[in-house]
Amino acid sequence: MTSSDDLFQSLSSEELDELEDFLLLDTHDDKSMTLDMLDGFLAALAVGPSLITPSEWLPMVLDVEGEAPPSFSSPEQGARMTGLIVRYMNSVVSVFDADPESYSPLFDQCVFGDPEEEELAVKAWALGFILGMELRWDDWLPVFDALNAEGDAEAHLLTPIFLLSGTDENMPELNDEEREEWRELIPESVSRLYRYWLPSRSQQ
Repeated sequence: MTSSDDLFQSLSSEELDELEDFLLLDTHDDKSMTLDMLDGFLAALAVGPSLITPSEWLPMVLDVEGEAPPSFSSPEQGARMTGLIVRYMNSVVSVFDADPESYSPLFDQCVFGDPEEEELAVKAWALGFILGMELRWDDWLPVFDALNAEGDAEAHLLTPIFLLSGTDENMPELNDEEREEWRELIPESVSRLYRYWLPSRSQQ
């Protein structure tokens, strides 16, 4: 197997744990993404209107504001963690390329110790998705004005993401039932966003 092939190998559960532990290190000064946030971030990059190179988005993983270059304790750690993150990205992309409707966010694949932990994971995923959008915000703007074949606004696909992110202070706080209802819409929303932006990505 070549090194190129290695970059398209899905992460094992042990490697996901290794990546999560790295992202939670104190040396990142709470600037790095959590694993759930990274999962949402990569989903936005995978389904969005623009192809974005790793050199642009990788720095944001360890500093969500993208102000500092990635910091590693050694070249070996840098190569290892960068490899895991790129493989994670490639595995997300491969899901959409193979079967968009099969997409499942990380929080739907995990077992949580309590409802609060679960709520934080969903919120982190949604925040990560919005961060991914912000890398090419102007390119995303057309979806807010577009209508689908039934004449409905395509922007409604983003409603679950923005509501669950808690970024809009003007929105009332969701109760548990509402939060669960919006959460269940995430996979369909993301897969439909993939199909919406597919023609744009195909032209690049």
